[in-house]
Amino acid sequence: MMNIRLVVWAMACILLCSVAFSVSGQVKPEAAPKKAVQKPISKANFDKLLIDSLSIELEALKTKFDNSDSLFKAEKFTTAELRDQVIKLDDYRLKLEETISSFKGENLKLNQSNRILIVFNSMVAVLLIISLVFFLKKIGKRKKDDKTTKLDAEISQKSVTGTMLSLEEKLQQLERLGKLKEKGLLSESEFVNEKQQILGK
Repeated sequence: MMNIRLVVWAMACILLCSVAFSVSGQVKPEAAPKKAVQKPISKANFDKLLIDSLSIELEALKTKFDNSDSLFKAEKFTTAELRDQVIKLDDYRLKLEETISSFKGENLKLNQSNRILIVFNSMVAVLLIISLVFFLKKIGKRKKDDKTTKLDAEISQKSVTGTMLSLEEKLQQLERLGKLKEKGLLSESEFVNEKQQILGK
């Protein structure tokens, strides 16, 4: 505050000096032809004008100083608020880092337990697949054995019934041939040939 006042007073002194030099160093204008000569300014009037101009300059400087002082106070207030917000944000950041580190630790534990579970489940799956293949092979062998026994039984039944059916069929075919011969549709040689084929000779 003292430095600002000193600067203001120094500027006022400089302004006073510059006004004094400018007023004293003015060149008198040439008198216009056929006009009355101007009266010189008295010392009292000069001092009054100088004081008035200095008071105006001082008022302007005072308003500038007041404006700068209010701006400084507002800036100080905003910097204090910003500092508080920075402190709050820093505290919040620290809390977030702590929670993130705790989550990381929990995630590492979960990852380890998940790996153990994956290994265990894969081993169980392999054992299940092996046991399933083993049981399927056993079932397949049983089905093959059942099929072979069934086929053997069917073949034996077919062979027994096949011989009986073949005799019956042969007899029926011979009866047909005899009827065809009686009707005159077959000659004697054709009848003999067909008969031999039926009997398998």
